Amino acid sequence: MTSTIRKALIRATIALALASLSSSPALADDVVVARDVTVRAKPSRRSEIVEFPAVGTNLILLDDGAVSRGYYHVQLPDGRAGWVYRTYVRRTVGSLAEALVDNSAGQLVVHYIDVDQANAALLEFPCGAVLIDAGSRGDEAETKLLAYLEAFFARRSDLGGKLAAIFVTHTHIDHNASLDKLVMKYRVGSYIHNGVARGSGRANAKWMLAHARETSPAIAFRAVSEADVEAAGTAGLTDNIIDPIACPTIDPRIRVLAGGRELPDGTEFRPSDWGDEDIENGNNHSLVIRVDFGQSSFLFPGDLENAGISDLLARYAGTTLLDTDVLEVSHHGAANGTTAAFLSAVSPQVAVMSMGSPMTQEKWTAWAYGHPRKATSDLLYAAVTRKRPSKSVMVATKTKTFVPFAMDRAIYATGWDGTIDVKADTAGRIQVTTAR
Repeated sequence: MTSTIRKALIRATIALALASLSSSPALADDVVVARDVTVRAKPSRRSEIVEFPAVGTNLILLDDGAVSRGYYHVQLPDGRAGWVYRTYVRRTVGSLAEALVDNSAGQLVVHYIDVDQANAALLEFPCGAVLIDAGSRGDEAETKLLAYLEAFFARRSDLGGKLAAIFVTHTHIDHNASLDKLVMKYRVGSYIHNGVARGSGRANAKWMLAHARETSPAIAFRAVSEADVEAAGTAGLTDNIIDPIACPTIDPRIRVLAGGRELPDGTEFRPSDWGDEDIENGNNHSLVIRVDFGQSSFLFPGDLENAGISDLLARYAGTTLLDTDVLEVSHHGAANGTTAAFLSAVSPQVAVMSMGSPMTQEKWTAWAYGHPRKATSDLLYAAVTRKRPSKSVMVATKTKTFVPFAMDRAIYATGWDGTIDVKADTAGRIQVTTAR
């Protein structure tokens, strides 16, 4: 038995064992190229050639693995779809929404975890892990988040159950609802927040600060204000608390590009054109985080709204600090979290939205808020040129009202796709896989 096959069998075994940790989603399958093969536009050897993938290339299996004329329908790492003859590939079984992906190649894998109408992104580096936001909507989503992390740390036993850092972009419950549960279960190196004590997530924010001071070993923590970011200039703010990751073969960069605008003593960092509504809106206090992994780059703007976006654009005008490959879309795809000017500055290859399913018709859901809005989807569709397998999705024209949208650009959403993994290497190559 070759080492490659042995790894695949081990991965499948672990996946089945971990499936009982929660009411987990369906297992995601893929195929690995086992021999020289041609990916074609249609299930026919006379069809147009799409690609000649190298042996060992991972392909996403489409159509639930159905076979047509001896061919699997697959998605290539660059997002294109095609057909591959089944005897030239080896089918493997994924796990809890790809928590068990193989990171031996030294990639950065960003796991945008499906936590319903909330945010939680796990950044997996070759030598450590960072969590940006720890939200979840309801007990089921929280159970899913905890099970996902359990599966992740079972695979990455080398990390010793430690998150090198946890960022909470702002003090809202959909971004920190599960913070206390996670921190009590896993070791944490540092905690970075916006320093704003008010908001729907204030109870967990206050608990976290008290815990960080009292626990042993102590958790380093830092409240990042706009004053701190301004003092850093246009290069972004970083230090060993914000960026604790330094791997032997690659030293990623983690920087904060915007901070909280209100200190506990009442000091405000208010742009001259902001009104009271702008400064009182907790979303405008979101940390904006940029992550660079060699030539690959990611941007996490929290729930920043239009006023905060305008100020961000003014600060970094004439620089490339906002120009990133992968954008986590602000405010769950709301109409007030994306502008054409912002997308022009970011120029993303891939966009990811963290939001719930419009089919869940309850309070505090994507259905109730109308996320994502069609206006935002239209802006993203015009800005993102990379492709994805075409999929009919639902977008909102207003709260509680959705229409179909034919999505074939590299725009993904947890409400449409389940947990989304974006794998990036130091050469700038990006690959996206989804749980469904």
